[in-house]
This record gives sequence, C-alpha cells and structure tokens, in this order.
Amino acid sequence: MMNAATKKTTATDRVYLELRKRILDGALAEGSPIRQDDIAAELGVSKIPVREALMRLQSEGLVSFTPNAGATVTVLTVADYVEMLDMRIAIECRALELAVPNMAASDIAHARALLDAYHAAITEEGWSELNARFHECLYAPANRPRLVALIKSVQDQMGKIMRQRVSAVAGHERSHRDHVKILDACERGDVDEAVALLRRHIEHTQREVQAYFRRKSAGKA
Repeated sequence: MMNAATKKTTATDRVYLELRKRILDGALAEGSPIRQDDIAAELGVSKIPVREALMRLQSEGLVSFTPNAGATVTVLTVADYVEMLDMRIAIECRALELAVPNMAASDIAHARALLDAYHAAITEEGWSELNARFHECLYAPANRPRLVALIKSVQDQMGKIMRQRVSAVAGHERSHRDHVKILDACERGDVDEAVALLRRHIEHTQREVQAYFRRKSAGKA
C-alpha cells in the first residue's frame, strides 16, 4: 500500500513529465505562463506537486520564475543556444573519442542505415529526429551512460521546435556530407579525425544558428 509520501512523489513525477513534454514539443511556447491552479485542476492534483514539478523544470532551465508573475516557459536567447552548442562540442567530442575504439561492424551498419534514412527524409521534423538518433548511435559504444544522458539533456533543453529549426538552418545536404565523413573516420578507427570532424560539424551549426538569429532580428527569417 502506498503511503502519502509515495503518492505525492508519483503525482509530482506525473506533472513534471507532462509539463516537460509540452515544453519540449512546443505545445507550451517560450514565454507562455504556467498557471499552477489551471494545471492542478487539469491533471487532478493539488498545487503542491505542480509547484514541485515546476521547481524541477526550473533546475533544468526549462521554466523561469518571475516575482509577481509566477512561472513561465524559459525564453532562450541566441547566447543560450550558442552556449548549448559549446556544451555539445565538449561532451560529444569526448563521447566520440571514447566510442570509436569500441565500435563494432554492427554499430557502423546501424549508423549508416540511419544516415540513409536521414538523407531520404523530406521534413525538418524527420531530419531532427534522425540526426539525434545518428549521434546517439555514434556515442553508445562509449559505454558512458551518464555522459550519453547528459548529451540528451542538452539536446532536450533546446526544445523540439528549435532543434528542427537548427536542422533546417544547418542545411540537410551539408549535414549529411559531414555525417558521412565522421562515420567514415569512425569505421577506419581514426579517433583524432572523427573528433576533429565532429567539432567542425557542430561549430558550423553554431555559426548557422547565429546567422539565423541575426536574420530573425532583421525580420528576414
């Protein structure tokens, strides 16, 4: 039989997961207010688990609290996205460095199948999803579950909508060529080349994101 503490934790988790999904999917847009009373009524819980869930989301950078205004979905700036891509460079290059020596033929084959699907995809959503799966496939042989989880967390903070935009502005064909070169280096077992190519790949994406925000600011995006 569950005690009161267990029930409260379960309710908090349920609210947390639901709100997190809505934020990452874009159902709750950046800057949107999150009214605790409304969420509690909708999900059939008290305000306590809603407040606890929002605190967890705040710790992940997905929710912000403003005095006299309450909770809102965090609005990310170009500087935030550039910093996230800096984090990706640091942790993903390390993950690939650890992964390449452990890659089996089956890992390479799986990655190539994902690349074929990525190249054939015709929507930003498809590019974004397959891009994430390709990178995840590359890092899995590192056997560093916490590191891989951290990579996913950084990706998640960008949000589904922005990840799709990043995939679009980075360029489908250019990204595919980069991915092929990275995977070829992995197949050869050339750790230094694979890591250098990955670094350049993410740095190029970083420059494209900055250019996208400049165009957006000028009303041309």
